[in-house]
Amino acid sequence: MMTTTSEVRSSGMVRTIFLSSSALILVIAVVASPKEAFDASIQGLDIWWKIVFPALLPFLMLSQMLTAFGFTHAMGVLLEPLMQRVFKLPGHTGFALAVGMCGGFPAAADAVSRLVQEKQMTAREAVIVAAAAHFANPMMILLVVGGAFLHQPAAGYFLLIIHWISGWIAAAVGIRLNPSIHKKNILSDFTLPNEKMNSTVQNQKQGLHKQPSSLPLSSRKLPLGSRILLAAREAHHRDARSFGKLLGDTVSQAVQTLLLIGGYIIVFAVFIRLLSLYLTPGISAAFWPSVLELHLGTYHISNTTLATEILMALLAGALGWGGLCSHLQVSSLLRTAIPGLQSMLFFVIVRLGHGLTAFGLTLWLWEPFSRTTTEVWTTWQTVAVKHSDSLFSWPSLYSLDTTSTLQMIWSTFPAAALSLALLLGVMVGLSGLTLWINRLFSR
Repeated sequence: MMTTTSEVRSSGMVRTIFLSSSALILVIAVVASPKEAFDASIQGLDIWWKIVFPALLPFLMLSQMLTAFGFTHAMGVLLEPLMQRVFKLPGHTGFALAVGMCGGFPAAADAVSRLVQEKQMTAREAVIVAAAAHFANPMMILLVVGGAFLHQPAAGYFLLIIHWISGWIAAAVGIRLNPSIHKKNILSDFTLPNEKMNSTVQNQKQGLHKQPSSLPLSSRKLPLGSRILLAAREAHHRDARSFGKLLGDTVSQAVQTLLLIGGYIIVFAVFIRLLSLYLTPGISAAFWPSVLELHLGTYHISNTTLATEILMALLAGALGWGGLCSHLQVSSLLRTAIPGLQSMLFFVIVRLGHGLTAFGLTLWLWEPFSRTTTEVWTTWQTVAVKHSDSLFSWPSLYSLDTTSTLQMIWSTFPAAALSLALLLGVMVGLSGLTLWINRLFSR
């Protein structure tokens, strides 16, 4: 016991010394190069204000309001066969997955934290869902990477499809290869202290199924429509906020989340600039941005003089990895709902798997895809180049017309909302198909 305690104290002391030394070195570097640090912070602020903020705010608000009105619970009843079969998770987690695919990882992490706070998800499940739903914002891939960086909108659609498919593959494989997920009787490092005991006591009092979000066993005999309405009504009754109160809370919480994200982006922009300046001045300019920050990484990769298939594969891999900055953002959002969260190892492993899978799929599929769409690309590239100098041209990002950028992103929100609805519809269809196949083979 004494040995374990001393090891914990020693590791904590080493961590403290490392973090404090790193912070001191960072301060010295900022003082030594104030202009570079200032330019990098302005660049990070522009990324957040002109791209991230308008692209994520609608999805953050929408996901919170739909959860309060019981929509996620109703979708959980429909998505239960698909989520249990593919990801070994409760059905209501499918909504967080769809939000991540259509709104990006901050919206997904926010939706996961809401589900945890409402006792619909355990801490272990929250880390799994956050890893499975960690996708880049589609508007960022289509508008920024495809349209502005590559001047090929068709390439943006290709990257988005690869990004979604590889994310599903990496999450499904990671869940099946992780032995701790299948040990239901043992507390893993993803579980909160005393969480299992509290859940057991609560379930015994309420007479519920093992999952905190499951309906009573008697309700499972009801028709599907009645189960959907019952789940939505009970969730809305538990929330009990008026529409005005809900709207105010939604705006406040969404803005707070976006402020947190903006702080991370600005700090990492400065950190990347100083690393490239002092630590690795001779290394490729795309290395640190690709590892640490998604937006800067995709920009620097798109400016490299590599073969087209290698360039696209690196972009797909960087999008799948997401950058350490996005990992810390998700960790911070989850820790607000799960204070005892200790490990994000599974999350990082799935991110690596996502990046490697996307890299391999792109190398395999890019050449046949490019052969079949050459004529379309030529037409789209001509149109994109005419507008790319005034929109999302990264070196001149400081002088961007903020009003036009915001109008462009907000004008695409109806299409993004429609894509969310279509994606949920496809997932519901796949869920019904999964249920039908299970019943067919169980006869």
